[in-house]
Amino acid sequence: MTHRTQLYLDDAQYRWLQREAARAGSIAQVVRDLIDAARTSGLGADDPLIELLLRHPPAQGESPTSVTTLDDDLYRR
Repeated sequence: MTHRTQLYLDDAQYRWLQREAARAGSIAQVVRDLIDAARTSGLGADDPLIELLLRHPPAQGESPTSVTTLDDDLYRR
């Protein structure tokens, strides 16, 4: 099963995707390739900061994060 999605990009992101699509064949293929590369890279596997940012992007987490709570947020201290 495949899923269709919509994505909003700024002008610079779209121009970059267009350049990459000229090599890859389509914007959709570039996006799929980037997702597959991120999924298989192990990014964040050993880094608590990367893991936290992937799980709770800034301004999208469960509660505000600041430098005053960084140790608690990262290392549960």
